Amino acid sequence: MIIGKKIIYYDQIDSTNDESKRLIKTGLLEGTVIIAKTQSQGRGKPGSSWFSAGGLGIYLSVIVKPFKNPNDLGSITLIGARAVVATIDKVAGLKAEIKVPNDVLLNGKKICGILVERVASGEVVIGIGLNVNQQQNNFPQELKEKATSLKIVTGQDYDLTKVIEILLLDLEVEYLAYLNKLC
Repeated sequence: MIIGKKIIYYDQIDSTNDESKRLIKTGLLEGTVIIAKTQSQGRGKPGSSWFSAGGLGIYLSVIVKPFKNPNDLGSITLIGARAVVATIDKVAGLKAEIKVPNDVLLNGKKICGILVERVASGEVVIGIGLNVNQQQNNFPQELKEKATSLKIVTGQDYDLTKVIEILLLDLEVEYLAYLNKLC
């Protein structure tokens, strides 16, 4: 097992990706997962912020160190996207779709964003923001027509811990498959 060897939780943080990059400098190893209940400065693609409703969604980053091509950020982004699609299917029985380069859509609306960043020392941080228990009124006005959550689509609440467990297992499967293709 690589993903989830170590898990660090925060109630609030600026950004799980930024914290991952700070912790890499202290020697944190591949497979470490940083999870926050809320982020004050969550980010999406360059120039975009990620709205992190406290305790309603999943905001996490995973540190990996692909041994052959850490510059292949597109393929690594797809690892995260495929894992999210599999997780949504397992927990809610819904078929999400990947919108390249870094979004996952459900019923045509954004349910997840993925931000992959390379670190000079060779590590790659896979950041995932997944809308789970948000209701429409939890989103800022500018996102209400564009964003969705599992709860909006199904009307059910989800156990975030359980969803995270499934997501980390799906990330493990996708990452190992990626590494095996590189051999």
